Amino acid sequence: VMIWILAAAAIVSGIGLDEWIDAGVIVAIVLLNAILGFVQEARAETALARLEEMSALEAVVLRDGVQQRVAGADIVPGDVLVIAAGDRIAADARVISAAHLEVEESALTGESFAARKWPDSAASGSSLGDRHSMLFSGTSIASGRGVAIVVETGASTEMGRIADVLAQEEPDSPLTIELDRVGKRLALLAIGTAGLVFLAGVLRGNPIEAMILTAVALAVAAIPEGLPAVVTITLSGGVQRMAERNAIVRRLPAVEALGSASVICTDKTGTLTRNEIRVQQVVLDRLEGHPGALDPSDPRVAAFISVAALCNDASVADDGSAIGDPTESALLIALSDMAVDPGPIRAESPRLDEIAFDSRRKRMSTIHAFGEAEVVMVKGAPEEVLARCDRIETEHGPAAIGLAPDEVLEQAAQLARSGLRTLAFAYRLGSDMVDADQDVIEAGLVFAGLTGMSDEIREAAAPSVVEARRAGIAVVMVTGDHEVTARAVAREVGILDESGKVMRGEHLREMSVDDLVTDVHRYQVYSRIDPLDKVKIVEAWRSRGEITSMTGDGVNDAPALRSADVGVAMGSGTDVAKDASSIVLADDDFASIVAAVKEGRGIFTNLKTVVYYLLSCNASEVLTMFVGFLAFGALGDPLLAVQLLCINLVTDGLPALALGIDPPPPGIMDRPPDKSRDILSVRRQLALLRHGAILASATLGALVIGWYVMGLEWPVVRTMVFTTLVTVQLAHAYSIRARSGRLRDGPGRNRMLVISVLGSFALHLLVLYTPVGRSLFDVAWLPLSTWPVIASLTAASFFSVMFLNRWAARSAGV
Repeated sequence: VMIWILAAAAIVSGIGLDEWIDAGVIVAIVLLNAILGFVQEARAETALARLEEMSALEAVVLRDGVQQRVAGADIVPGDVLVIAAGDRIAADARVISAAHLEVEESALTGESFAARKWPDSAASGSSLGDRHSMLFSGTSIASGRGVAIVVETGASTEMGRIADVLAQEEPDSPLTIELDRVGKRLALLAIGTAGLVFLAGVLRGNPIEAMILTAVALAVAAIPEGLPAVVTITLSGGVQRMAERNAIVRRLPAVEALGSASVICTDKTGTLTRNEIRVQQVVLDRLEGHPGALDPSDPRVAAFISVAALCNDASVADDGSAIGDPTESALLIALSDMAVDPGPIRAESPRLDEIAFDSRRKRMSTIHAFGEAEVVMVKGAPEEVLARCDRIETEHGPAAIGLAPDEVLEQAAQLARSGLRTLAFAYRLGSDMVDADQDVIEAGLVFAGLTGMSDEIREAAAPSVVEARRAGIAVVMVTGDHEVTARAVAREVGILDESGKVMRGEHLREMSVDDLVTDVHRYQVYSRIDPLDKVKIVEAWRSRGEITSMTGDGVNDAPALRSADVGVAMGSGTDVAKDASSIVLADDDFASIVAAVKEGRGIFTNLKTVVYYLLSCNASEVLTMFVGFLAFGALGDPLLAVQLLCINLVTDGLPALALGIDPPPPGIMDRPPDKSRDILSVRRQLALLRHGAILASATLGALVIGWYVMGLEWPVVRTMVFTTLVTVQLAHAYSIRARSGRLRDGPGRNRMLVISVLGSFALHLLVLYTPVGRSLFDVAWLPLSTWPVIASLTAASFFSVMFLNRWAARSAGV
């Protein structure tokens, strides 16, 4: 709105009044703001394109009894997919046969472990992570093989539903909304004031052309032309500082929006955790601990090592990393923690046969050569493995298991309650087992141990949660993982307290947004959540007036990242999540979010100071023009439009930019977030008018002294008024910075403010004392005798504003 008014003023000045210098300056300002606005908003909306790339896959289908490789776009419902390890799924399909089939679905469900798939149908209404008979477009096969029949393609898939949400219009940021509101207020002020003065002048018999010039000058005085540019540059400076803290900003308004966030809805996998499965605990007979704390020479540990190394399809890469199923890779990493190389073990006992994992059996068995004999190695669910054991590995060798099964199952239950996924290990020596019956092979086993695995917690997660809460920010965990795991992680990082509640996905899906609004603040953890459920949670928080931030890294997070006030994606996450977000964390560290919040709070504090400074200066210009015209209109306009443009662009602009880079004030993370987004509260508007009146009084004092006391000619008097307004506004940059009315709170930590004030004053001197400056801005040579008057008026206005600041600070108890 402000830009449109300036454009109209340029047309009136140039075409209507033949004031082409004024029109040229105004047009230059409009073009500058247009370019900056374009740069700010011009970004490629590539989230949908990324989804299309994920859909542009090839697949092997069975048509007319023949396997064919076809493009993903040519797949139709009813096609039969033939899938194997490493394949990307090109459509939603139902499994009709599977052999050790595991699917990496973390990008869609947020679950760390690969999901096992089998043909049996899942319960109605189950979450994506629990639909064990379904394959989803965009996911990949981690291990095994299978056959599935296509049920949905394109926009009808789960990935397609996410694309529909991403295609919806993105909500405006709080800063955009607030600046738009401020702009409309200023536009009304500019039009109203200019119209009032124009009408009053015409009624007094002044020439219409002269009154149009005065009205244009008033409109220019009311509008801070540099505000859009200063806001953009201030935000851009914040972008650079946030980049140094590993937060890459993709949308400028998000810089301050994150600083005002009152709720952070964080994903678990890859955000609070590393998305790296690790063995946290090994439980043997009367011995337990982290793998690195165990002695491989102990017979119990040696037996566990053998099973973990042999009953395992993962491998070790040249760089020492594990390749394969995440669970089996975690076992190899555990062996590495014990300084054990699985290579020699595997070479000494080559695999002869295997019985693949099956969802009904819940275990995997491999048969190996062991000297002249054979050995079977088994791993699987504790209850299934223990049911086939009659002995247990002790420090003295295998012994009768006795009552141990109950004790082991209780230990497994304790590990599960701690959020760890359990796996049991067993073995048996024998012969002629390759062609034997499965029940014979897996009978009479020796129990070798139990492991508890989990996705590793980030070290900085818990301290960051504490700092966020101290800053008055609610931290909520939203995950596709199971409730037990979600509870354990949330407790460990400090999100879930004694009074906190956990909501399961099936319960959430039964609720409307309106129902959720009432209770959303009571829940700290949401488990087994589907992608679009996250959007519902964000909408519920926003309906309560909260400023929401959503963090995540998967495709499943993209809709919520888009719908939140500020979406924060992990740098290691999917491209879809990054493209849907406002901020990307290069280091994936939750601590970087808190650091970005601090930076954002400082930026918004600076923005309020900048807007207040510019508007109080513009208020002084409006009052100077308005009162000057009413009281001294017969003498001439106190200031010309081009002079006001010079002040707004050059004199005000540089100090405003310097105020925009102030360091955050102390204790900024010890106060609640500012959710109001109200840059101009009623109290600040009144203070703004008071300050503007003080600056205008000093400026009009120069007019009175210059004309009535010193007897100067009117062009010199107007130049004296012009200069006084410049100096009182430059001094105001210091007084506005000293918020509590104490000089020690001034710009001591901001050298750029000192440089900008001196630079602005130097530019003004060039305007006054160079032929080009005097001609361009229509000013007269200013005698040296006027400077003591200007300095005295400037000092009076400065200390008057400082007194008001001090009085306001005392009233507020500062």
